[in-house]
Amino acid sequence: MITWKLAGQVLAHPIDFFNDLQEPGKARYRDAAILIVLAMAVRILSLSLSGFLFQRREAFEISFVTEAVTILILWITWSVANWGISTIQEGEGKFKEILVGSAFALTPYVLLTLPISLLSNVLSMKEWSVYAFLTSFVFLWVGFLLIMKVKILHDFNLYKLLFILLLTIIGMLIIWFVLILFYGLVNQAFHFVIGLVTEIRFRL
Repeated sequence: MITWKLAGQVLAHPIDFFNDLQEPGKARYRDAAILIVLAMAVRILSLSLSGFLFQRREAFEISFVTEAVTILILWITWSVANWGISTIQEGEGKFKEILVGSAFALTPYVLLTLPISLLSNVLSMKEWSVYAFLTSFVFLWVGFLLIMKVKILHDFNLYKLLFILLLTIIGMLIIWFVLILFYGLVNQAFHFVIGLVTEIRFRL
């Protein structure tokens, strides 16, 4: 129940919420996990419930696992990159606060995405602008909360805030590049070992 109270607070009073998040015991991994799981569930359901006129992909092109994992990866890499960059730049936020705060920033997405998806079933293509406006509004709200989180948790001025946001995005890209490179190396090593074992078995 406390998770929903906090979610309501981040929507109504984001400045107070992120200030309170720095108090001992306020930032809880459990709350963050609940919101991320809900965000993944909402993403999957929204793809299933959106009107076919507003679906950009065919059903067979959608992987629910990939969609859910994408949200998880974005959340973790944003938090790690922001924590790393902010620590170097003498930010005051702790990793736990950043991780939990980033999860709560997704509250508008969790609450509004499904209603918008259901609404798309009664909209025509002539009303695409309505759907686009509502979707953009949700993402702008999430972006605003993420920016407020960085500003308040680390106590940065406007210039430093913009600089940190830019470095955070660059940091995320670097993390993704390293992960993709690591995955490629592990995948090649795995196939090499499998091929080697198969060759040895044929020769025995």
